[in-house]
Amino acid sequence: MVDLHYPTKEVLCTAKLSCISWNPYLRNYLASSDYDGFVSIWDMATAQKVRTFQEHEKRSWSVDFCSSDPKFLASCSDDCRVKIWSMHNDYSVTTIDAKSNVCCVKFKPDSQYNIVFGTADHNLYYFDLRNTREPCHLLKGHKKAVSYARFLSNNEIVSASTDSQLRLWRVTEGQCLRTYRGHVNEKNFVGLAVSNGYIVCGSETNTVHLYQREISRPLLSYKFDDVNNGTVKTTNVNTDRVKKEETGTEFVSAMCWSNRENILLAANSQGVVKHCPSVTRHKRS
Repeated sequence: MVDLHYPTKEVLCTAKLSCISWNPYLRNYLASSDYDGFVSIWDMATAQKVRTFQEHEKRSWSVDFCSSDPKFLASCSDDCRVKIWSMHNDYSVTTIDAKSNVCCVKFKPDSQYNIVFGTADHNLYYFDLRNTREPCHLLKGHKKAVSYARFLSNNEIVSASTDSQLRLWRVTEGQCLRTYRGHVNEKNFVGLAVSNGYIVCGSETNTVHLYQREISRPLLSYKFDDVNNGTVKTTNVNTDRVKKEETGTEFVSAMCWSNRENILLAANSQGVVKHCPSVTRHKRS
C-alpha cells in the first residue's frame, strides 16, 4: 500500500522557482525567487500573489525572510547583487554589489542587520547591513561555488559547495572549524538543513546524508528511493574513502526540518517529496 499525499494549495508561477521562504510572523506569507529574476510574495491563504520585486537583471537563486524583523527579506542573483527588500516598499532598500554570481543568502537568526551570502568565487561574505561598503568577515576555503549557507548557531555557519564538501565556520574568527565529506555534489543544488547540531544534505547519487557537528563523516547515508521501505546504509565514520554510487540523473534537491517537530522532508529532482523517518529516529536518539 502506497501512502500518497496531495497539496492543499497550488499557485501558478510564470518561471521556474529557485527558492522559497516562509514569513516567520505572517505565517500565510511565502516568498519565492525565480529564474526570471523576480522575487514574489504570496498569500497562501488565498493562493494569490501580493507583491513582485523586479530589480534583479538575471536569475535569482535565493530568498530569505528575516526572523527578527519579518517585514524584511533578502535575495541574490546571477547579476552579482544581493538586495534587501521591505514588504512596505516597492523598491529595494539596500543593494550589495558582489564580485561574482551570488548563489545563496541568509539572515542571521537573531539580527535584522547581519547576513551571509555565498558566491561563485568560492567564498562566503558576512555583512553588517548598516555598513555595506565592505564585509565584516570573508570566509575562504571552498574550492568551487558556494551553494548554501545556514546558521548552526549565532556564531557558526555551515556552508555547502559544489566541491562536494560542507564546512563549519566560526564567524567572528573567520575560521573553518571542520570539513564534512561523504556526499557527492559537483554540479547541482542538493539542499542543506540544520537542527540542534545536526546537518543534513543531499547528494547527486540521489542520497540523503546526515552529519553531526563533531563528526566529519555521515552518520547515516541512504538512497532516496529506499526511504519508504526502510533501507538504510550506515557509513563508517572512520573511513576516508567516498564511494560514488551508480545512479541515473536523479539527485536530492531540497530538504527542510520542521520547526515544531522532529520531522525532515526531502525532495528530489523528479519532483518527489518524502518524509525521512530514519533520520528523525537517529536524531531523536
